[in-house]
Amino acid sequence: MPTLAPVPRSAIEWSDVFRAGEVVQGLLCRRPEPGESFYVKCRDYVSIYPDGSGRDDAIKFDRKMYARIAGLCKHPELGSLVKLHWYFSYGELTPDEMANQVGRDFIVSQGENELVSLSHDTYTFAERIHSLERVINMTPTAISFPVIDAATLFARGDKTLIRSFNMNNPTLERYELPLSCVFSMCTETCDGQYTLPALGAEGDILRWCFRCNKWLHTTCCERSNAVEVSLPLPRDTRPLQPQTVEEAVQMRCGNRVQYGPFDWLLWQQLSTLPIQRGMPGLNYPLSFELIVSKIREEDAQNGCPNDVQEYLLENIGVAKDIGLMPQEALAMLQGWKPEDIYECPRCGNDI
Repeated sequence: MPTLAPVPRSAIEWSDVFRAGEVVQGLLCRRPEPGESFYVKCRDYVSIYPDGSGRDDAIKFDRKMYARIAGLCKHPELGSLVKLHWYFSYGELTPDEMANQVGRDFIVSQGENELVSLSHDTYTFAERIHSLERVINMTPTAISFPVIDAATLFARGDKTLIRSFNMNNPTLERYELPLSCVFSMCTETCDGQYTLPALGAEGDILRWCFRCNKWLHTTCCERSNAVEVSLPLPRDTRPLQPQTVEEAVQMRCGNRVQYGPFDWLLWQQLSTLPIQRGMPGLNYPLSFELIVSKIREEDAQNGCPNDVQEYLLENIGVAKDIGLMPQEALAMLQGWKPEDIYECPRCGNDI
C-alpha cells in the first residue's frame, strides 16, 4: 500500500513542498457539490472559510476570508496547491491593532467594501478555495476607479500592511502601514492627505486637478465663482467645432459634421463635468472619473464624436462582471448635476 506524503506542519515545510511541485498558471478547484468546480488562475481573488482546525473556527465558522492567488502548483503526492496573499475585510482590524499613526488613520478610512492587503503569504490545498471573488484594484492617487455598484469589493493597489514585532510582547499581534506605502494626496495641510477617507460622507468627495495631477478634497478647497470647470486647451489639429446650437444645425445640414444638435448639446454637458470621486449620499465610491477623463481627451483632440451614444457606451468604464449595466451607468452619468465648482488651492484651476 503506497504511503501518502505527510501534510506540511510549518511555513518552512509548506514552502519546501510548494517548490517541489510543478508550477502551473491555472488549476481546476473541485467542490463536493456536483457541477460546482471552477478554474482559478494566478492573481485571481478568492474567498476561503475556516476549515474547523483553527482555535477560533468553532465561533467563526462563517467568517469569509479573502486572498489573492500568488502561485499555483501540482505536487506529485499532495496534488493541487495554492499560495495565497491575504487581505483584511472591513471590520477585521481596529485602530488599536495598528502600531503607527498613519496605519491607524488608514484603517479608520477603510471603506465597507474595501479589502486591505497584508504582506503575508501562506500555502494550502486548492480545494480549500470556496469561490472566486470580483475585486477592483484602484490607485488612490491616480484616475483609476471604474464605475462600480454598492456590492463591489475594491482594494487600494498601492498600500500593504506589515506585521509589527514588539520586543516587549512578542505575542502581541499588531500591524503597521510602512512609510514606503504613503503617498501624498490633496494639500500639505490636509489631515487625510496620506489616506483615502471612507467615501460616502459629503466631506470625503474628491475632485481631480489636471494641472496638478492630484486629487483634492472639496472640503480643502474654496468654492469658485466660475460657471464651469477649467478644461485642457484644444489641439491645433482639432476639427472646427460648432459653438452654438444654431451652428451645430447648420454644420449638420451642410454635411460638415455627422452628429446632430442634440448629440452636440449632450457632449457639451458631459465634457464640462468635473472629474469627481464619490457622490454625496452614497456609502460606496461611485466615480465617473474614467469616462469624464476620456471625454475631455477626446474633446481636446477630435471634438464631438459622430455617434455620441456609441462613444459613451464603449467608454463608460463599468467594472466587469458586476450587476450594473453600461446603459444604467450612462443614465446615472447623464442625470448627474454637480452643484459646485471649486478652486484648486495649488494652482487656482477651477475643478
